[in-house]
Amino acid sequence: MTIAKTSLSIIIPAYNEEKRIKETIISLRSYLKSKKYIYEIIVVDDGSTDGTLNVLNDTLSTDLRVVTITKSGKGTAVKEGVMSADKENEYVFFMDADLSTDASEIGTFIDIFKNEPETDIIIGSRYLPEGAVIVQPPFRNLVGRTFSLIKSKLLGINFFDSQCGFKAFRMQTAKKIFAKSEIKGFSFDVEILYIALLNGIKVKEESVNWHHKPGGHVNLIADSLPMLIELIEIFLNKNKYILL
Repeated sequence: MTIAKTSLSIIIPAYNEEKRIKETIISLRSYLKSKKYIYEIIVVDDGSTDGTLNVLNDTLSTDLRVVTITKSGKGTAVKEGVMSADKENEYVFFMDADLSTDASEIGTFIDIFKNEPETDIIIGSRYLPEGAVIVQPPFRNLVGRTFSLIKSKLLGINFFDSQCGFKAFRMQTAKKIFAKSEIKGFSFDVEILYIALLNGIKVKEESVNWHHKPGGHVNLIADSLPMLIELIEIFLNKNKYILL
């Protein structure tokens, strides 16, 4: 009897990540090969001005593709990656370039998909009651929880952690949702979850181990207002989000 191999695409949005993108790709490759998955890694360079592209070119192989875009925002970068992913693969993940969530969580999420055929999206969470190992500055936790409260009141999205940079989708579901997404910035996570919930797509929130790493590109002060504006845009776009 032939056992079908698991196939997946990994999307990594990157902006000025020359210091850590190579280590992330090496770690991912090691894990994915150990699991004998059929996989592709797609790094979307969001207009980096450092040596990120040079590092990626030095790391190129048959399992790595690089997509370059003009600086547009994380939401655009992830969308470009998902829409360019191999549609024949079963699953698509996106994760941050610093690999704050260990690569082993990929296997955990795939096992959930296989055991729960009704689940189409799994989102990593740092704040579930059962807890995960969280290494993160307290102020960052406070801002995250405040954003979640506003999001819940405005859009009715009640996940503990919509902004964790580790999410997984069944491929065809991801293609449909991201085809509808419009948010370019950091609130894109909320938009894709809102689209899913409006269309009755089952989303599961799963605790992950998260280790905050310095050097990220979210400015908690400067980016807070744009993210709130994006929440209002999502609310106003409700009628655009119905899938055919």
